[in-house]
Amino acid sequence: MTQTGGPAAGPPALGALIDQVQRAEDDNAEGRSQQARRRLRPVLQVLDQLDESPDVVRLRGRALIELARSEAETRTGPEASLDRLDAMLAAGAADAETGWPGLAPAVAGLRGFLAVRAGRSDEALARLDDAVRLIDDAEPIDACRALLNRGVLHADLRDLPRARSDSLECARRARAAGFARLVFKANHNLGYWNFVAGRLPEALERMEAAAGSLPGPAWPTQILDRARVLLEAGLIGVADQTFAEAAEVFAAQHLPRDVAECELGRAECALLRGEPAAALPLVAAARARFKRRGDDAWVLRAEQLALQAEARALAMAGSAPRDREWAALARRAARVEAGARAGGRESWALAAGYVRLEAQLAQGRLADPAAVLEALGPVRAGDPIGLRLYGRRIRAMLALAAHQRSRAARHVRAGQRDLALHRSRFGSLDLRTAGAVHGVALADLDVDIALATGRSGAVLDAAERARSVIGGTPRVNPPSDPESAQLLTDLRSLVEKHRDTPAATARDRLRAQRDEQRLKHAILARSWHEKGRASGDRTSDVDELRTALARRPQTTLVDVLEHQGRLLAVVVDERGSRLVGLGAVDEVVELVRRTHADLEVTANPLVPAPLRDAALRSLARGLDGLEGRLRDVVAPSGELVVVASGWLAALPWAMLTPRVGRPTVVAPSVQHWLEHAGTASRAPAEVVAAAGPGLKHAEDEVRGVAALWPGARAMVGGDATVERVTQALSSPGVVHLAAHGRHEPDNPLFSSVRLADGPLFAHELDTGGDVPELVLLSSCEIGRASIRAGGEALGFASVLLRTGVGCVVAAAAPLPDETARQVMTRTHALLRAGTPVAEALATATAERAEESGERVPLVTLGAPL
Repeated sequence: MTQTGGPAAGPPALGALIDQVQRAEDDNAEGRSQQARRRLRPVLQVLDQLDESPDVVRLRGRALIELARSEAETRTGPEASLDRLDAMLAAGAADAETGWPGLAPAVAGLRGFLAVRAGRSDEALARLDDAVRLIDDAEPIDACRALLNRGVLHADLRDLPRARSDSLECARRARAAGFARLVFKANHNLGYWNFVAGRLPEALERMEAAAGSLPGPAWPTQILDRARVLLEAGLIGVADQTFAEAAEVFAAQHLPRDVAECELGRAECALLRGEPAAALPLVAAARARFKRRGDDAWVLRAEQLALQAEARALAMAGSAPRDREWAALARRAARVEAGARAGGRESWALAAGYVRLEAQLAQGRLADPAAVLEALGPVRAGDPIGLRLYGRRIRAMLALAAHQRSRAARHVRAGQRDLALHRSRFGSLDLRTAGAVHGVALADLDVDIALATGRSGAVLDAAERARSVIGGTPRVNPPSDPESAQLLTDLRSLVEKHRDTPAATARDRLRAQRDEQRLKHAILARSWHEKGRASGDRTSDVDELRTALARRPQTTLVDVLEHQGRLLAVVVDERGSRLVGLGAVDEVVELVRRTHADLEVTANPLVPAPLRDAALRSLARGLDGLEGRLRDVVAPSGELVVVASGWLAALPWAMLTPRVGRPTVVAPSVQHWLEHAGTASRAPAEVVAAAGPGLKHAEDEVRGVAALWPGARAMVGGDATVERVTQALSSPGVVHLAAHGRHEPDNPLFSSVRLADGPLFAHELDTGGDVPELVLLSSCEIGRASIRAGGEALGFASVLLRTGVGCVVAAAAPLPDETARQVMTRTHALLRAGTPVAEALATATAERAEESGERVPLVTLGAPL
C-alpha cells in the first residue's frame, strides 16, 4: 500500500529555500531519504536566523515535516524534528493571524503516518482522525495525505468501507489540486483494497491501471503490493521474484524497513513451498532490520512468522519426541500473541495463537481440547486465505484431540470449500492452478482422518476431495482481449524468427530469451485480470465408483497418492476396494527420474550406439525396479485405470512389463474417468488431422489418418494454422496433431505444438467453449507436465484434459517420427474398427515393441472413450 507524508508556495524572498524544501519533498517521495536530509538541514539553519513571519513559520514547519519523514527512514529517527514541531505548536505557530493554521493538521497527519509505519494502530487512528477533523484548516497536500494514510490504516484494521471512502476522497481532492502522484497512490490503494477483500483479479487490474497513469518506472511500493497479491493467489515463484525485485530497489534507496517487508514476503513464499529452513534466515534478517529501527510492532510480525516456520520444521521432522522444542515454541507464541493483540494486530495474534495451540497439541498438554475449540469460535471470513485454512486445520486437530472425528472432518471440508471459493474467483488458468498450494496441509490432514477409519473407501474419498479443490474448472467464456491476442501474435513471430535465424552470439541469444520471457509474462499477467465464478464441482465417492466398475468387470481402478513420505494405493474393482502400501516415496521418485532420463537418451538418434545400449539397459533396470515396487497394483490382466496427481502421473505406468499390450489409462481424477469413460456407440462428429512443419512423415501420417475416417479433414502445409487448429480444438469430435511438440518445464502454459504459422501454446487452449472428445498428439514429450508447489500438474496435455477433453493420447518422452507415424496410424485403424482408445493404443505399442524391440512412451490420459 502506498502512503505519504510536503510543501507549498511562499513569498518570493524565500523562493530559493522553498525550492530546496520542494526538492526534498520529491526526494522523500522517490525514496531518497538521505538526500532529503542533506537538503533540509542547511535550509533550517537559514530559517532559524530569519525574523518570524507567517511565511517563515510555514516554511520551517514544512521543512521539519519533511526532515521527520526522511529521518524516519534512517537510523537517526524523527524524534528531534517532532519535538521542534511540538514546540512550534505550543508557541502558537498555528495561530491564524501570526502563524500557519495548517500546521496542526499537518503535524497530526505526520504523526499518524509515522505511527502507521511503526504498526501502532490505535495511536495512528487517533492522530489521523485529528488531522481529518482539522481538514478545513489543512492545505490540499496535507488533506490528501491524511486521507490516504487513514485509508491505509482502515484497511489494516479490516474496515474496508472506510478505507475505500478515504481513498476515493483523497483521489477526488488530489485530482482537483493537480497532485498526479497522489491520484496514482489513491487509485493504487483502491486496487489494494480489492486484494484485502479477496477480489484478486480486480486488485491486479486496478493496480495496473493506476500504474499506467504515472509515467516512469514502477514504484517499489507498487511492486511490493503486487507481490503480496501474487502470493495470496498462490503464484509463489512469481511472487518471490517480485518481492526480490522490490527489495533490490528499496535497498538502492536505503529504505531498510521496506526491504524487511520484502524479506517477510519471501519467507512466506518459502513456507508455502514447504521450505521452512529457507524461510528462517529471511525472517531473522527482517527482524533485525525492524529492531534496529525500533519498529516494535513489525518485530512482532517477524517473530510470528518465525514461529510458523519453526512449527512447520518441527512437524516435518517426524515422530521423534520433541516436547522441549514444542514447549519453548508454545511459550514464545503466547508472548507474541499477547503483544500483537495489545497492538491491535488481530490477524498476527490469531496466527501466533494457532502456533501456540499446534505446539500444545503436539505435546498433548491440552486438558480440554473441546472447550478450547468452542472458545475459538468461527473462522473469520475476511482473513487471508492462508490464515483461514490454518484456522480450519487447528480446529480440526482440536476436534481430533477431543475424539470428535466427524467434527474434525467437517472443519477440513469447510476449509476445502473456502479454498475452492477462493480459487473460483480466478478466470485465469494460471491463477486457478497456483492456488492449490494453500490447501496442501488440509489435504494431508484429510487423509490422516480417513486412514484412522481403516476404510479404503474413506481414503479414496479424501484423495478425490483434494483433487477436486486442486483441479478447478476451465474458464467460462473468457473476454475478448485484443491486447492479449496481439501479445500472442508477437510471441509466435518471435519464436519462429529465432527458430529460423538462430542468434549469432551468446548476447543475442540472451536478448532473444529475455524478449520471449517478457512477452510470456505480459500474456499471463493480463490473464490474471480475468474473473471466474463458482463452479459447483462435485466429487465421486467409492459407492458410485463400484457401481460404474460393476458395468466394466474387466476394469480395475487404482488411486495412488503420496502421504507423509509413503506411497498408498486404493485398489477398486467389481469385488470391492482395498488399501495397499507401496513403500517409501524417495525410492520411486528416483526411479522415475532415471527412467525419464534414459528415455531421453534412447530416443535421440544422434546418441552413439554404446551410450544408447547403456541407456537401454538402465531403462530396463529402472522399469524392473518400478515394477517390483508397484507389482501389487499393476498386475490386473484387464484394463487398468491409474488415478494419480502430480509427479505420480508422470510414472511410466503403461511401459511396465505387466501392462504391455494391456489397456492402461492415467486419469487426473476419479470424477474425470466416471464422466468420460465408455465405448462410443457412434462415429465422432468430426475428425480433423493436422500436420505441422519440419516432420518428415507428418503429412503422410495425417493423410493416412484422415483416409481411415469418412468425411475427415486433413490440414497440411499452410492450411495447418494456429487459428484453424484452435477452431478444431474448440469443437466436438476427434483431433489428431502430428507436429513438433515442446514442453516448457519452467513455464508449462507455454508448452506448444508447432504449426504452419508458429506455435500453438497451451495457454490458448482454455477457451471456455466446446471441446473434442479425443485428442491424439503425435508429438515429442507433449504429454509431460511440470509440477507446481501444491501438486498441480501443468502441460499441454493436462490443459486439454482440464478444459473438458475426455481423453488425450500423448508422449511422455521424446518419440521418433517413424515410430509415431506407425503407432498412431495403427491406433486410428483400431479405433475405426470400434476398439476403445486405451486398448487400441496398447495393441499398437505392443506390436511396435514386438517388431522392433522399441519401448513406446505413448500414454492414454483421461478416460478410455
